[in-house]
Amino acid sequence: MSVIVKPTLEQEIAIQQAQSGQSFKVIAYAGTGKTTTLKLVSDAMQQRRGMYLAFNKAIASEAQQKFHQRVDCRTFHSLAFRSVPRGVTDKLRLPRLSPSFIAKEYRLQPITLRRLMGGRYEKYALMPSRLAGLVANAVSYFCSTSSQYPAPRHIQAPSWLHADDIAVLQQHLYPAVERRWLESIDPNHQAGIGHDIYLKLWALSDPFIPADYVLFDEAQDADPLMLGILLKQKSTQVIYVGDAHQQIYAWRGAVNAMQQMPLPESRLTTSFRFGDDIAEVANHLLGALNETVPLIGNPELQSKVVNKPHTKMRDAILCRTNARAMELLLSGLVQGEKVSLQADHAKLNRFVDAASLLKQGKRVTDVPELAWFNSWHDVHEYCETNDGSDIKPLVKLVDEHGTDPLKRALAKITPIEQADYVISTAHKAKGLEWNSVHLEDDYQFKINGLEHKISDEELRLLYVACTRAKSSLNIHHIYDLIQQLKLKSTIKTKATA
Repeated sequence: MSVIVKPTLEQEIAIQQAQSGQSFKVIAYAGTGKTTTLKLVSDAMQQRRGMYLAFNKAIASEAQQKFHQRVDCRTFHSLAFRSVPRGVTDKLRLPRLSPSFIAKEYRLQPITLRRLMGGRYEKYALMPSRLAGLVANAVSYFCSTSSQYPAPRHIQAPSWLHADDIAVLQQHLYPAVERRWLESIDPNHQAGIGHDIYLKLWALSDPFIPADYVLFDEAQDADPLMLGILLKQKSTQVIYVGDAHQQIYAWRGAVNAMQQMPLPESRLTTSFRFGDDIAEVANHLLGALNETVPLIGNPELQSKVVNKPHTKMRDAILCRTNARAMELLLSGLVQGEKVSLQADHAKLNRFVDAASLLKQGKRVTDVPELAWFNSWHDVHEYCETNDGSDIKPLVKLVDEHGTDPLKRALAKITPIEQADYVISTAHKAKGLEWNSVHLEDDYQFKINGLEHKISDEELRLLYVACTRAKSSLNIHHIYDLIQQLKLKSTIKTKATA
């Protein structure tokens, strides 16, 4: 027997807007019942064919259990896979071309350019396999855009190259990028492709999505390609659902559809996840992002915000970086705790393996962060520049613990359901929740007297991290920042309204 959910006033507004048949956006704050609302919307439109679009297959499959039969729950990739010629999708099973193979096949020659090191430019030779990596990445980047054909600008050269040399490099490599794209979509060319190729090919065919209305979930994470496809569905109602302040993938090419789309909007602002105290912390972060509509805590839920150094009372510890997550994993294992890690295991393993190769004087091609270096000494030099600050913690971790102990620690991770607690990065925690959450000390901001400095990207990450907690949130390491934001808050929270 299905339980009848009585819509809240906000959900009622979204349902009425959906019934008008016009495209609009639902701005849904963290924990505000987004999926329930989408289900209520589709239930109110049972006579019409719906399409729920998600970013990954697991979310789409889970959604299919919740929606009625006239809603098809899919990913963009699954729609594309059905529509693209079989000769292209069959190439998914073929072996991929390695950078060194592309370099040889395309007869790429070393090119000497200028790079910035320690405040001055020095000559630097880009070797053929590095150039081949740029070619492959350019095709991937082109695939995420709304462009019709590859162009030199899709070649993303490292920012530490001289600006004039970046333009030279783009012109130099463009013929190889064009060739790589044409070979990728050629059914007769015997080289493997990734899923981005057939998705792009489908987008270029001006596809029609077979539905009367589309529910597009997590719209703030859409790339220009996906938005382009939806904007071309002229006779289809599109309901964009998401939270502009949870956009934490801008570095992957996401464009914030929730802010960019000039559409009517409705909002979900009352959390079903936590009470007023946690909502208040979130509102200080939202205020710093110039949000004027507050997130409202659930009056029926008791939640508390604590300011204590590490306590044993936590279900999850949320870090900013993979490196900090690894440090906590190591120290938890030393103390004999059953620790689970919600981080990118595969990426960490690859980084450690690549560090081991570089230390032995071997070259690395499959780890982008380390592929530019000829030796571990080069990596150290790079870490002292501004650009190198993101990999510096991982490099320090390798230096302090060695690659073998790190590999052993990664192999000893306890499955989540059997763990004493979970260590996660804030990125990996998105979409998850725990009763008791502790924020770690590696978030990036500066406090100087009564002034603070923090980027919008970091504020969004902290907002995601804080709103994972249901009953208890430990903000010890960001307490001073929250106090400063509180003084300057532009949001009038429910308590002071």
